Amino acid sequence: MYDLAIIGGGPGGYVAAIRGAQHGLKVLLVEKDALGGTCLNRGCIPTKCFIYDTRLLETAKTSQLLTGIEALSVDLNKMVARKRRTVKTLVSGIEAIMKSHKIDVARGLGELASPGRIRVHPDDGPAKMYEARHVILATGSRPLMLPFIKVDGHLIQTTDEALDSEHFPDKIVIIGGGVIGIEMASIYLNLGSDVTIIELLPDILSTEDKEIRRSMQSLLGKRGARVHLKAKAREARIKGKDVEVSFEDHAGKMVALRANRLLVATGRAPVLDGIQADKLSLEMDGQFVKVNSRLETSLPGVYAIGDLVGGQMLAHKASAEAEVVVANILGGNREVKPNLVPRCIWGITEIGTIGLTEEEAKARGRSIRVGRFPFTNSGSAQAMGNNNGFVKIIGDAETGEIMGVHILGEHATDLIGEAVTAMTMEAAVEDLAETIKPHPTLSETMREAAMDWNGLAIHSLKK
Repeated sequence: MYDLAIIGGGPGGYVAAIRGAQHGLKVLLVEKDALGGTCLNRGCIPTKCFIYDTRLLETAKTSQLLTGIEALSVDLNKMVARKRRTVKTLVSGIEAIMKSHKIDVARGLGELASPGRIRVHPDDGPAKMYEARHVILATGSRPLMLPFIKVDGHLIQTTDEALDSEHFPDKIVIIGGGVIGIEMASIYLNLGSDVTIIELLPDILSTEDKEIRRSMQSLLGKRGARVHLKAKAREARIKGKDVEVSFEDHAGKMVALRANRLLVATGRAPVLDGIQADKLSLEMDGQFVKVNSRLETSLPGVYAIGDLVGGQMLAHKASAEAEVVVANILGGNREVKPNLVPRCIWGITEIGTIGLTEEEAKARGRSIRVGRFPFTNSGSAQAMGNNNGFVKIIGDAETGEIMGVHILGEHATDLIGEAVTAMTMEAAVEDLAETIKPHPTLSETMREAAMDWNGLAIHSLKK
């Protein structure tokens, strides 16, 4: 009998296993694939490897100081090999941590047979039943497929195939202008590919602040990407060594594009393999498992976390939920606050955001003030040679409560961590304005934006 059994070894599952073991629980972790889940093996880490490698190429090729840049290129085989080494190193590290905590790892498809009972189906051999006092479902998600498009893994791909491909296209069409589509588009643009994005909604990155969305679209356009908004993909056909994609544009006109590759980046869907909701009488919320604020399902002693429960489908959200569940199993009463979960995007430049957008804050009827500071006024950004970007802070006009922070520019995904800490500690905008920042660093842009909230930014023209 285990104290805790977890189905899924991604950033939610393995964090729950480690946290449980740290508190003396006897833990079983069930994983059918490599530890680390999609994020480590086919998502976050592989994407970032490609982003940084290809950004290095783009930076060198656009440098006004280097000579011989015409001959620069990326060895794609080495780039993929580095990604694989990085993933292997991190997976090995997780495996070592599991062993150090004496966590049992069962390989195979995990099935929730009933509350407290898990059946594991290995690739070879008979299934085995395990019992546990508490169960966490952390099965993650997989690429969401369009019913009229058949992925062959070569000419038509999802990120699962694209991030392990040693051949990159000269011309690519990407269906989807969300986080995945924008990040992949940035990789291909850095490699010199001709990129077209087809997005069904009126804007890319639809959940982000309008200024962020518009700025990223502008940067994509400057790099030569074509973005079709309010466009609906209709068909994809393989023609020889190419793919022909047909879509209906914003005016209702049918358009056909021919490319070397099609990437389907239309979002992700929860993995329900091994979870028979009807048979278990498990309550669902659409395609997601329904949970309460403590992340408990309708089944006694069974919890669910991560992409399986919907909301922001982010690795760090899953990890945070894992820690909350273990704390609750041990007698706590914790929950994850959605407004304190940061969002990060690695596009043409980085995006880091947390909390409400300006549009959302206004829609709630709050009296707000906005502080802004452009990277063009930052000595650090100028010294780096990349001053595209800004910091935007939304605060309650009466109380100074930080309602949202939105950053676009170099190291935005690191800078947003400062806002996360401030909001978690319930700091006010004025508190950020009173901090002393090292010079010259990009962290100064956060303070300047906070000072601008009161019209007192130092390195901005008088309003």
